[in-house]
Amino acid sequence: MIQLTDLCKAFTVKDRKTRANKRIEAVRGLSLTVQPGEIYGLLGPNGAGKSTTLRMIAGLMRPDAGSIGICGVDPAREPERARSLVGYLSSDLSVYHRFTPRELLRLFGEFQGVEAAVAERRGLHLLERLALLDFADVRMEGFSSGQKQKVSIARALLHDPRVVIFDEPTTGLDVLTAKTVLDLLRIMKAEGRSVIVSTHVLPMVDGICDRVGIIFDGVLHGDAPPRELLTRWGVPSLDEVFFKLAADAAGGGA
Repeated sequence: MIQLTDLCKAFTVKDRKTRANKRIEAVRGLSLTVQPGEIYGLLGPNGAGKSTTLRMIAGLMRPDAGSIGICGVDPAREPERARSLVGYLSSDLSVYHRFTPRELLRLFGEFQGVEAAVAERRGLHLLERLALLDFADVRMEGFSSGQKQKVSIARALLHDPRVVIFDEPTTGLDVLTAKTVLDLLRIMKAEGRSVIVSTHVLPMVDGICDRVGIIFDGVLHGDAPPRELLTRWGVPSLDEVFFKLAADAAGGGA
């Protein structure tokens, strides 16, 4: 289970024109819970605070305020144990081009403390699920974006995490590769894992997400099943929810 309570994160940056320091509040008092066997869609425009939130859950950033619970573990007190429970897929598709998928997964198995034989078995099983087993011993220098994404997914899941965080998992993928990723998300849901997916692909939300929340200007709006969210806002699509939030913000509202 994932539990976030009043999470806050701000950054200090230099204004390009004035060169003065200014404070950007990326996440402002965000609270949500993702249960085992649930897929939660975290939506929002660029710069809204999605990736910052995911990085805090994954233990890559510390919140300025608030708390995070990962299956009952407090990352602030037990960071290593919390990280062992989380599989994190970032939006960065970088891989070690001179490695094969088998070599890369073996290496990350060592990093994560997974026994070599177990890492080998899990790695090959994941590559098979992702329709990449035939490329297990091929150097990744010539891999497509979709193939790199599949290797990154296998790397994120190698240590059998109970919590899975996917940041833009289908961006830039062809239809067949995207379907493979979505099918894997459904499998993880059926296995009882807690899954958070951040995405710009709104039609995908209806198909796989049990609940969604929309981050706008660092604040979480919604936190409900997709259809309930549309009914609440009185609009036909999640795009329209974004437009309403933007209009409210421009007019000094929510």
